Amino acid sequence: MQEMEVNMQRYMELRNRQQFDADLLDYGKLEQHKALLKQLAQVSNSAVTVFDMYRGEHAFASYNFGDLLGYDHDQMAAEGNAYFDARVHPDDFWALLGMGIQMLEFSYETPIAERGDYKMVNEYRVRGRDDRYVRIIEQHQLLESDPMGNVWLSMSIIDLSPRQEEERGVVGTILNFRTGASVPLELLAHKERSGDRAVLSDREREILGLVQRGHLSKEISEMLSISVHTVNTHRQRILQKLNVDNSMEAVHLAARLGLLQ
Repeated sequence: MQEMEVNMQRYMELRNRQQFDADLLDYGKLEQHKALLKQLAQVSNSAVTVFDMYRGEHAFASYNFGDLLGYDHDQMAAEGNAYFDARVHPDDFWALLGMGIQMLEFSYETPIAERGDYKMVNEYRVRGRDDRYVRIIEQHQLLESDPMGNVWLSMSIIDLSPRQEEERGVVGTILNFRTGASVPLELLAHKERSGDRAVLSDREREILGLVQRGHLSKEISEMLSISVHTVNTHRQRILQKLNVDNSMEAVHLAARLGLLQ
């Protein structure tokens, strides 16, 4: 229980780190988004929500939550955040809170101009019709920043997962939908628990640092007195650990995670 309270406190601290000026928030933009999101829900059959970080509440929930998950719209309107939270599987709720902390920390470390390039994709369990738990996929991304760069409105798109038979809990990834690079949230959690340098071995960090400085595998092998095959094996393991497709993505992600410091 103490750990849960600490995580909740940490989440609220991160959320409240932003300093909003209410006079700069144009809620006319929210109304424009609502009109478009209603159309999105009709066309895609996905449920859509918008969360207002300034007010700390859901500012919009599409009509089809009832069709998709059996949610009660009157209760959604009356209870707000509490209704959505209560539908999440108890075990998954706290895992999602931890991932929310990681996402906020990641966002604050990301340049303001790049924050809109990322989204968090989670798969978890919620209570649907007849109080039976179903797995959903939620894509969560920035919808609108305020003029000072604060994360103001965030959007979630929710669909039923095709993996209903699986019993596992939460699975999460931060995805750059412009480059296709992804960061499993398990990796960020491991970094949080064990420290920056625990994700990659000392040798892997050394090699990736040399790659960052533009050295080829042959040059690295000569500098470290190891075979080219060994260098390439390390490079392949780095890609696997960071879940990226090439060395440049690995360098970019490792630098963002603080692995090269």
